[in-house]
Amino acid sequence: MKSLNRILTNEDREYFKPLIEEMFKACPEMMSRKIGAANVQQAFALDILSRLDLDTKLCCAGSFEDTTNATLRFLGFNTVEIDPAINMDLHTYRLSATEKFDSVFSVSVLEHVENDEEFIEDMCYLLKPGGIGVVTCDFNNSYTKGMPLPATDVRFFTRHDLETRLTNILHRNNCELVDTPDWNAEPDFIYQGHLYSFATFVFRKV
Repeated sequence: MKSLNRILTNEDREYFKPLIEEMFKACPEMMSRKIGAANVQQAFALDILSRLDLDTKLCCAGSFEDTTNATLRFLGFNTVEIDPAINMDLHTYRLSATEKFDSVFSVSVLEHVENDEEFIEDMCYLLKPGGIGVVTCDFNNSYTKGMPLPATDVRFFTRHDLETRLTNILHRNNCELVDTPDWNAEPDFIYQGHLYSFATFVFRKV
C-alpha cells in the first residue's frame, strides 16, 4: 500500500482520472483554468476528504480557485474557506478562531507562503484531536536557496524540509505523520521552464 506521504507520479495521475472527471463536473470553469498534469494534487486531497461524513468540519487554507474545496462543496460538504484573496491569511484566522476542525487541508499553497513553519503550526492548532491535516507542495530534492523558481513560488521543498524541518513543527504541536513517508521519485512536471514534482504531507493531531 502506498504511503499517504509521497511524491505524486504519472501512476497517480492515471489512478485519479475518474476523480478528476468528477472535478470537471463539479466546477468546470475553474478546472478549465488549471494545468492538467497538476490536477493530481487536488485529486489526491479529494480522495482522502470525500470519504469523510458530510457533517465533518473542514477548513480549506488557501481556498481561492481551489478545485478540491469547490468539489467538496459541490458534494455537500460545508467547508470554512480561508484565503488572503477572499478574507484573511491563515495566521490571522487562527488568532481569532473559536472552533477546531476534523480536517484542515491546503493544496498547492505552501510553496507560496513565506513563513511555512508558522503555516503548518496554524494548521496543527486548528485540528481537533484525531483530526487530519492534508497538504501538497512543490518538491525538488535538489533545490537550494537562490535557485530559479516559478514566478509565485517562495521555495521548492526537499526531503530535509519535510522529514526534519516541518516534521519537527508537527511534533512540537502534538501532531505526527500518518505513516512512514516515501518522498523519493524523479521530478516529472515542468512549469515556466522549471522541473519539479508534487509532494504530499499528511498528518494527524494526537
